[in-house]
Amino acid sequence: MNHGESTVVARLDPAHIIAAFKRGFKRLWLPAIIAIVLLAGILGFRAWRSYRPSYTASATFTVYVGNALQASTPTYNAAAAEQLANTFPYILTSGVLSEVVKADLGLPALPMIQANVVKDANLFELRVTGSDPQQCYDVLQSVIKNYPDVAEFVIGPTVLTVVDESGVPTSPTNGRVWRSAAERGALIGLVLSLAAMFLYGWAKATVMGREDMEESSNVRYLGALPRVMFKRRSGDTPVITVRSDGDRGFREAFRLVMVRLKQSLKGRHRKVLIVTSAIPSEGKTTVAFNIALSLTEKGKRVILVDCDMRNPSVYQMTGQEECVGLGDCLRGEVEPKNGLKSLAHVYEEEPNLSIIYAGKAGATPPELLGSEEFATFIMDLRRTFDYVVLDTPPCSLLSDVSELHGVADCAVLVVRQNFASKNSVISTLMMLSEYDIPVAGYIMNAYDGRISGGHSYGYGYGYGYGYGYGYGYGYGYGYGSGKKYGEYGEEPKQKTEEG
Repeated sequence: MNHGESTVVARLDPAHIIAAFKRGFKRLWLPAIIAIVLLAGILGFRAWRSYRPSYTASATFTVYVGNALQASTPTYNAAAAEQLANTFPYILTSGVLSEVVKADLGLPALPMIQANVVKDANLFELRVTGSDPQQCYDVLQSVIKNYPDVAEFVIGPTVLTVVDESGVPTSPTNGRVWRSAAERGALIGLVLSLAAMFLYGWAKATVMGREDMEESSNVRYLGALPRVMFKRRSGDTPVITVRSDGDRGFREAFRLVMVRLKQSLKGRHRKVLIVTSAIPSEGKTTVAFNIALSLTEKGKRVILVDCDMRNPSVYQMTGQEECVGLGDCLRGEVEPKNGLKSLAHVYEEEPNLSIIYAGKAGATPPELLGSEEFATFIMDLRRTFDYVVLDTPPCSLLSDVSELHGVADCAVLVVRQNFASKNSVISTLMMLSEYDIPVAGYIMNAYDGRISGGHSYGYGYGYGYGYGYGYGYGYGYGYGSGKKYGEYGEEPKQKTEEG
């Protein structure tokens, strides 16, 4: 990362490979079985449909050549057998023997004929392979009968004495080829399934804790916020803040986060802070709101600007009805008398905190955030407020944040435990680095030490929170018609985890 803030690195070790396979297997084991069976069936069926039986008639001989025939007691000549096997292809391809056999049997063409020396037995073997078992046997007999006459002109007088023969073959030599084809298909399916499992598991590997972030980057760790469980009340939107009476664990954890964050902001004189995440529903809006609220300590004046004009949500944090805001003014649809600052609403529970809501959704947020009017607006806020907190859309889905590189001093990344994939988090960090936006650090949100194998905070409660909202996957960003991710279910529940 630029400015010495952070560096994104990639690591691949056996532990990660095994973990990726486990994640992929858990998700894809059934499709993998279907793929293996399907490929085995397809290749096996094709082999069965195209199967043509092949039969082989064979005979084994002893060989007597030349002087051996003149002896009173001819002895087997191993060298002659080898010579016979070596010269047989020449004699066969010369056309003489083939023509003699074809004429003898009245065949237009011959099946495949092979000859070789039987290893460690010094015998000569002749094999005829074709689709007709009777024809193979007849060709074998004709070759045995006519071969000595043809070979005499090449290696001298030759006598073949049959030691063993197969007779007319009754079963094909290439039987059950469909089985080997099916096995090959199953192997291909297995290899493809393992590859798919690994790729899926690697892509879906989520950030489980601080260790995962340290393996991928050296972004500063600001702290972990515990999960907070809400009791659902009809009509209420559960909100957790550092000023809430309950949830001591959350307040203590956020206080530690702010100690580290303030050190980073103060040491580099940073006033304009982006709060973002890799994907939706990681709780960045809740974190942004609480950062802004915490920065008001010691009389500091802070303004929170909802820059997520596609899916505005800051107004839900304050119980405000959706109203005119940033997007309306930047598009020129509303012209406040005193500029954009007149849109600021003072938070009733903290007079030093002002809020500018996003306004109605627009179709061109990147152009608006990259406009000269917005840059001038942020410069004006710099002069008026001690800190400016910008709640932005998720980085890995949209390019809106890239338009803020000229106005923001740094960014805070919210990473929800076991939610965003490592790849999406790395992609977000790389994008911020590409646009020269230093990362002050990351906050692990909705953290549960039992999940990551770490230690809990010791408050005796399981915590977790997040402010979930939908981006309309499948229908385009911000315009989906389905139920938003992170919303409550239709049935009332005693306890519900939000976000």
